[in-house]
Amino acid sequence: MKDKILAALIIVATLGLGLSLTAQAQDAPTNWGTLKTWPGITTTYAVYEQSFVYGDTPFLIADTRYTDTTRTCYETRSLTVYRAHDGAALRERQPVVFYVHGGGWVSGYKDEYDFVPISFTGEKGWTTVVIDYRLTSDQVFVAQWQDPDPTCVVSTTKAAWYPDNIADVAAAFQWTVDHIAEHDGDPARIVVFGHSAGGHLAALLATHPDYAALRPSIRGVVSMSGAYELTTLDTLFWASAVNQTFHGGFSNDTELTEASPSTYVGPGITLPPFYLLYAQGELLSLTEQAIAFKNKLALYGQPVDITYLAGYGHASEMAAIAYIDETPTVLIVQFIKDVVSWRVYCPLIVNRAGP
Repeated sequence: MKDKILAALIIVATLGLGLSLTAQAQDAPTNWGTLKTWPGITTTYAVYEQSFVYGDTPFLIADTRYTDTTRTCYETRSLTVYRAHDGAALRERQPVVFYVHGGGWVSGYKDEYDFVPISFTGEKGWTTVVIDYRLTSDQVFVAQWQDPDPTCVVSTTKAAWYPDNIADVAAAFQWTVDHIAEHDGDPARIVVFGHSAGGHLAALLATHPDYAALRPSIRGVVSMSGAYELTTLDTLFWASAVNQTFHGGFSNDTELTEASPSTYVGPGITLPPFYLLYAQGELLSLTEQAIAFKNKLALYGQPVDITYLAGYGHASEMAAIAYIDETPTVLIVQFIKDVVSWRVYCPLIVNRAGP
C-alpha cells in the first residue's frame, strides 16, 4: 500500500515477463468500445473496453509527480468497462468484477491496472470494471479547463483527503449497479475486488453504514493485503501514507477508527461474503490485519475465507492476477464462481489455505 512505485512494479512484473496465454483471441467487429490488446498476449475471448465518467460532476486533477501532460487535467472520476467477445458477439449478462486499485491511497491510476481483465474477461469471459478515485497525495491538485485555449489551470488546492476516496469508490459502484446492465454485465452478480489500499476501500465499502444501501448489491468482497484496523498500522512505516490521507495522521484516532472496516463488524449486521488473502512477503502490519479481521468476522458469524499466499510478495501477488493459472487468480476465480452462484448469503467460515 505504501510503496509509491507499486503500480510500476506490477506493470513490470506482469507485462515484462512475457505472458504466454495459449488460446488465440477471436477478433470480431463490434459497435461497443474498442478492441483491447496486450503485447505478446492472446486470450480465449477478445476483450473490448470503453471508459465512462461516474458521479454527479467531473473532477479534474493535476498530478505534479508526472513530468509530461499525462496526468494534467485528468478526469479522476472515471472507470473502464471491459467486455468479452466470443467471436460472434459480446457476451451477455456476465458476472462483474469491480476492481479498486492500491497505492497507499496516494498513487495509482486505472490504466496502470489494465492487466486485471486479462484473466477475468479474456479467459473467464466476465465483465471487469476498473476504477479511478481521488488520490490523497500532497502532489495531486484540483485543476480546471480555462477558455479560450483551453488551458489546464492547476490550483493550489490538494485534490483529496479521506473520505473523498471512499466516496468516489461508492459513487463508481453505484454507477456500476445502475448502468452495467446497459453493457451486458449482471448487476445482481457484482464482486468487489481490491488490493492493498484498494482492499481497505473495498472492505470499507461493504461495512461502512454510510454505504449500507449498496451492500445488497455486493455479492462478495475479495480483499488482498488490505488494511482493516488503521489505528494498529505500524506508525513509522505507514506515516507518509497516513499523514497525506487522514487529517492529523496517526494522532487522529477518531478518523482512523471511523475509516476502519473492523469498526463496523459486530452483532446485528449482515455482510456479504469476504475472501481475504495476504502474502508471505507482506508489508508491515498487513499479516496481522488480515488475521485479526478474519477472526472478528468469524466471531460474529459473517461468511469469511482466508488464504496465506506462500511464495508471493505484496506486489507479485497482484501481478499474478494477469495469469489465469497463478495461485491467487485460481483462488479468487473460484471464490467468485462460488458467490455468484449463491441465491442468498449463508453464514460460512472456510479456511482455504493457511491460518
